[in-house]
Amino acid sequence: MGIFSTLLLIYVAGVFLIAQWRADNSLMDIAYGPAFTLCAIGLLLLTKTTTILPWLITILIGAWSIRLAVRIWRKNHGKPEDARYAAWRRAWSTRGTTYFIIRSFLQINLLQGIIIAIVALPVVVASATETSLTIITVIGGLVYCFGLTYESIADYQLDQFLGRKRAGTEPATLMTTGLFRYSRRPNYFGETLIWWGLAIMVLPLPYGWIAIASPLLITFIVTRVTGPMLEDIFLEKYPDEYRAYMTRTSYFIPLPPRRV
Repeated sequence: MGIFSTLLLIYVAGVFLIAQWRADNSLMDIAYGPAFTLCAIGLLLLTKTTTILPWLITILIGAWSIRLAVRIWRKNHGKPEDARYAAWRRAWSTRGTTYFIIRSFLQINLLQGIIIAIVALPVVVASATETSLTIITVIGGLVYCFGLTYESIADYQLDQFLGRKRAGTEPATLMTTGLFRYSRRPNYFGETLIWWGLAIMVLPLPYGWIAIASPLLITFIVTRVTGPMLEDIFLEKYPDEYRAYMTRTSYFIPLPPRRV
């Protein structure tokens, strides 16, 4: 864990310096996914790990991180700093440059680094043990594949909807079709399955139970932090439409729409 954390600290510090140079703290959003893969590869190379399981998990994390980074980059490319970070910049800058720099590093880069360190526990645990693949590995891999596919489909459907909205060809106010018919946050549901799958893959290992902290943290974040924040935003922008959507549609776990 020490090697991974050290690599991660160097990584987030480097991202922070580039973000300050570009005056765009939202760069950390793009760098978030690749942090897992690059630090995992560095860990396995430095520890001279040759067993298949940690490398397999790293490859699976790499597939997830590349998709995520590309999607966020396409979303942010050519645009100014994300509104959330721009608001923080304005608020923190009123207390001086030093305060802004320290607060930015601690709240944006270091905090996300700590989250990454916990979420990446499956690969860290796997790297510490000589092991072979088992039926549990296969089960966890299938859960991961289902989660990645589910999240990718949900993101694709949402991106297509937003594209039609920008083009003026989509009459609907909210995205309520496709996977969004069964859950208000299908992409979040898929994201949690990715990490539950990776944690399951290392469960048979010594101290494998520690990796459960990874999906537990992700599930907590998407159901208790980022999800509710989005709910509040939509309720403020579309109070009647979104409240009706909430009434008939499950928040997280996909379920048949409720009759109202």
